[in-house]
Amino acid sequence: MIVADTHNFASRISRDMSSIQEERQEYSEKLSSGKKHRHPLDDVGGLSTEMKHESELKRMRRVSETLQNGLSYAQAQQAALQVVHGIYRRMSTLATMAQDITKTDSDRELYDREFQELRGQVLEIDMEQFNGQDLFRNTRYAVIETGNTTWANARAHAEASSNGDPQYDHYMATITTSDEQDEINRQLEGRADDLQLWLGGSDQETEGEWRWVEGPDGKLEDGKGLQFWQGLGLDNGGYSVAGLYENWNKPSNRRDEPNQSGDEDYLQLLKGGSLWNDLKSFSTNPTGYLRESDPVNLRVQNDEHGQEFELERINFKRFLPSTEINLKTIANAQDALGRLADAGDDVSDKLALVGASAARIRSEFESLDEQVVEKEKTLSRIADLDMAVAASRLAKLEVRMQATTSVFIQANRIFDQRNYVEELLL
Repeated sequence: MIVADTHNFASRISRDMSSIQEERQEYSEKLSSGKKHRHPLDDVGGLSTEMKHESELKRMRRVSETLQNGLSYAQAQQAALQVVHGIYRRMSTLATMAQDITKTDSDRELYDREFQELRGQVLEIDMEQFNGQDLFRNTRYAVIETGNTTWANARAHAEASSNGDPQYDHYMATITTSDEQDEINRQLEGRADDLQLWLGGSDQETEGEWRWVEGPDGKLEDGKGLQFWQGLGLDNGGYSVAGLYENWNKPSNRRDEPNQSGDEDYLQLLKGGSLWNDLKSFSTNPTGYLRESDPVNLRVQNDEHGQEFELERINFKRFLPSTEINLKTIANAQDALGRLADAGDDVSDKLALVGASAARIRSEFESLDEQVVEKEKTLSRIADLDMAVAASRLAKLEVRMQATTSVFIQANRIFDQRNYVEELLL
């Protein structure tokens, strides 16, 4: 009986010691890691909440990086515009100096040389990029060679390429000013000279009403498109509507374009890269189209749930290589000074827009940064171990372990003595 009691008591003491040892191990590991939830069974609800907050915090940090990149983009724009503003000030100074009646034509030639070099620097800045993104809202032009194609197929091709590009809106080109034609010539560098290409103009809806029916111009005038020409060629009574830009071919040996009514309803760019012709819809002489591409506004994410705001793309006034502006005469210098004043005002306006964008991004960034700090505090309260409580519990377990060990030793001695007496009595 005494032996059985001894075994039972020893077993209970052993189990108690094992349980205490497991708890000691658990709190020792928690104290070494500082984490409250080391295993799913520690606290299922607490662990779930902790994981949710960790996920939100990671998303908020990624958004913060996005906002920082947006701010850097705006600051790069601002720096570039400040350089342009300084260049225009210098160009204005040169224009003022060229108006001095005591200066010679040789002096003005020297002023003009620097003037043209500065203009070239502005055009280089205009094409600058930041991490692959254009700093300024420059429309892009490209020759798209599809092989012999109809106007309708070229239009469908442009629409498909636009749908597949999140950064640009693509469409068949609409050439509305001489400056735009100059920009096309600058970008293409003669690549369209040997090709016949479709343009985004047509009089298909109403005969003789030539309209730009593609891109933003195609949405004007109640969706009918911007009308730029009425009737046949200039030598047959046709005329530019509201003085808008036109560049119809005017051959010396036949009638001016557009020279047919009825079936030649679509606009074609002739070889040479600038003159226009009207062409039949089913014609496949063109081997592609001139594509115009407008960059869409940048979208900046400003919270972890996917909310965004638009960062407006901007451009500024600059003087293309074909633009007639120089300081070779006093009259030309006076004209240049007036145009530079307009360009300088435009750059100042764009600087204000960029400053507003930067302020908006900075405000969003600071607000999100405060949210990140609060989220980190919340996560810390959920995830971090209360060191004082854990240390106190570990100390209690140490006392229990020592007490249990002492009891076990004393019990062994008592049972050994009782067993000895029993043997003597026997």
